[in-house]
Amino acid sequence: MNILVISNNYPSLEYPARGVFVYNIVQQFCKLGHEVTVISSKNILPSKRKKVKTYGEENCTVFRTKVVTASNVQIGSFNTYKIAELSQIKGIEKITKKHNLEFDFVYAHFMMNGISAVNALKNYNKPFFVAIGESDLIGLTKMYPRDYFKRSIKQIRGFVAVSNKLKKQLIDLGISENRIFLKPNAVDLTKFYKRNKVEMRKKYKLSLDLKLVAFVGRFLPHKGPLRVLEAVQNLDNVGALFMGNGPQEPNGSSVAFKESVPSYAIPELLSAADIFVLPTQREGSCNAIAEAIACGLPVVSSKISEVMDQCNPSFSILVDPLDVKAIESAIDSILSDEERREEMSKKALEYSKNFEIGERAASILNFIEGTMEEEANGHGF
Repeated sequence: MNILVISNNYPSLEYPARGVFVYNIVQQFCKLGHEVTVISSKNILPSKRKKVKTYGEENCTVFRTKVVTASNVQIGSFNTYKIAELSQIKGIEKITKKHNLEFDFVYAHFMMNGISAVNALKNYNKPFFVAIGESDLIGLTKMYPRDYFKRSIKQIRGFVAVSNKLKKQLIDLGISENRIFLKPNAVDLTKFYKRNKVEMRKKYKLSLDLKLVAFVGRFLPHKGPLRVLEAVQNLDNVGALFMGNGPQEPNGSSVAFKESVPSYAIPELLSAADIFVLPTQREGSCNAIAEAIACGLPVVSSKISEVMDQCNPSFSILVDPLDVKAIESAIDSILSDEERREEMSKKALEYSKNFEIGERAASILNFIEGTMEEEANGHGF
């Protein structure tokens, strides 16, 4: 099949780490024998970032459309996001027409891209499918006029929700359950697997003696990097690896590593760690957790529904993400018991087989093909 992917979150030479999870799934579509074209939007203002040579092997045809961004500010009944949306719609229309793109269906990543796609390509009479991975779908609806939002999502044939929370929110928006496919995020197990810990520590010049806690994600308050730092500061012989960037930058003697790293380095650094800690307050479906368990790490994370969908008590301890003492206690209980840590590591590796990206891609396409077939036979939608 010919698949047209719409995303405002796709890697580029300026931002190689952006939207890697979107990149990974569409590469799998290609590996399954489909022709994929991606239309990705980028800010019209030139980037000052230094370009890298590559963000990875690209099996798709990628077009970049420039958009005017105006943040997300509500002014009366108008949200400034509408400026970016209109710009994105025009860009999608222009590229599709200019290159005479042919496609069997549209696969948009995130609801906002789905709405833009529907309104840009409605005259092509092709089915639309949207991957829902936002941390809060209900809050997103406030950006749009109610009638416009309802009219747009009515044109979407099917939704891929990454968590039970998002599935419920879709149902609350009036989407029938048979139009929703629940499938958590997954990882490429040929890239994310457990390496030799000593070798990885030597490669990245990390102490062989410290117990190491890994954090992967943006340095933002809701992700909790500073809560991780505070939790490990009172523990003896424990350091923290922070992979990411953002305004809440962790600093201090407990920081053993801090850097935004390319995707290939993440499994190596995870393999250098002893446990993974992410006291996040909200998620869609956490890629970082799926990556950590694929590398055999026990997990300390949050007792929230999205994380509970991904984690099993055999390899994880889930706590109140704002309770630093509880985070500290959970970390200490795992690091101080080597036998327990090894058992949790084994269970994590076993469980990670449930989150293999090739199987996820095939399942999504089976759902899409089944939905399209039902409609062709006069059923559903």
